[in-house]
Amino acid sequence: MTISNSSSISRPAASVQTAGVLTSIAAFFKRVGNAYERSEAARKEAYLAEAVDLYDLEYRMQRLDRESAQTAAWIKGF
Repeated sequence: MTISNSSSISRPAASVQTAGVLTSIAAFFKRVGNAYERSEAARKEAYLAEAVDLYDLEYRMQRLDRESAQTAAWIKGF
């Protein structure tokens, strides 16, 4: 006589495969987003490092702030 444990709930195989595929796709896009953020941060850092004096550095920082504010405004309006 075999006793089965009916307290565990199992999902159909198709939904498990679908969940696995979706998880893989989500992980891929997360890696792409992280890579983009790192490259964007490196670009900004290199841009700021090219400043020749304190005034140029301050100008560049303000320019980056303006660009990010414009991007944020565009996304809000979208």
